[in-house]
Amino acid sequence: MAFNQLSQDFDVLIAGDGEEAVFEAIKEKNVPKLIDADIPKSVLFLDNKRLGELPFPARHLVDFSSYHYTIDGVPALSMIAQLGCPFECGFCGGRASPFLRKIRTRTSENIVAEMKHIFQTYGIRGFMMYDDELNVNKNIVELMSLIVKTQKDLGTEFRLRGFIKAELFTEEQAEAMYRAGFRWILVGFESGSPRILENINKKATREENTRCLNIARKYGLKIKALMSIGHPGESRETVMETRDWLLEVRPDDFDVTIITTYPGTPYYDYAVPHETEPGIWVYIYEKTGDKLYGIEVDYRTTADYYKGDPEGGYKSFVYTDYLSPEQLVELRGFVEKDVRDKLNIPFNPGAPAIRYEHSMGQTNIPKHILRSTP
Repeated sequence: MAFNQLSQDFDVLIAGDGEEAVFEAIKEKNVPKLIDADIPKSVLFLDNKRLGELPFPARHLVDFSSYHYTIDGVPALSMIAQLGCPFECGFCGGRASPFLRKIRTRTSENIVAEMKHIFQTYGIRGFMMYDDELNVNKNIVELMSLIVKTQKDLGTEFRLRGFIKAELFTEEQAEAMYRAGFRWILVGFESGSPRILENINKKATREENTRCLNIARKYGLKIKALMSIGHPGESRETVMETRDWLLEVRPDDFDVTIITTYPGTPYYDYAVPHETEPGIWVYIYEKTGDKLYGIEVDYRTTADYYKGDPEGGYKSFVYTDYLSPEQLVELRGFVEKDVRDKLNIPFNPGAPAIRYEHSMGQTNIPKHILRSTP
């Protein structure tokens, strides 16, 4: 259904890695409607070698004066050092797709060469690493050591921020990341409820999540806890477990959003039509039988599924057997306000009315601009 909607608006669609597939899409003749670059044996699917041979992003085409992202006050740019995440969280998009599940890594030398290029070309020494999970890379400590050496050679000091997987986090990784210049890490803990963690297929327990926070704190790393509600089986009790866990572990910052059933997520792909309610799709987590109800959304025209203004801009397109969409919005607001008040963590200053995508801080572009953009 989602594919058919997109097909109405675009001449050619690409599934999978786009870096080389895009050249197939812009050919003048005999271009298929769908270019499938999501097959590992395809010449369009990037392996480690070809990923490392790609040119660095064309940052000279970016207007840096309009980009105001900083890490601990240091101007920063985005980087991606590796592709793919092997985990299969129920809410996460495309995890049955090889290009999003299969890990592809660049060498430590190649990653650091890009950092060096950015610093020497643009004078930028802050780096936001958008890898799904940095510590899925088995060479993460080696990479951090090379980043330390590069800073010494350049006579400068980097600041970095990125995502890690809680149950894989070790003291050795934490110590190495701090030495390399990391001061913030982001972790998708998602929930403080053991039942919800099971229903998400998170593969990390509440205890492992707590241990991750303790390790980070021991080595001077601040943590932003990325939390979400509205999963299968979500109830007032499970939401309160999330609230209580946040108050217990006291992260340096946090984010609570209402889940969205994007096309490509298990919550979307494995849902079936509701027996009596048109436009409602039902996902059932087989191990527990807990259900999630998704309200059909045309993502081409509806932007209200984005995380919104903390002062009331949220809207839920999901509900459970225990909580309505309105109750989920109400509970989300209560948890965020209550935890922020008790832990003295202010809302993001200066941007109360801008909508953000969960965890990424991605601005939601106004619809009239989207419509008028070529």
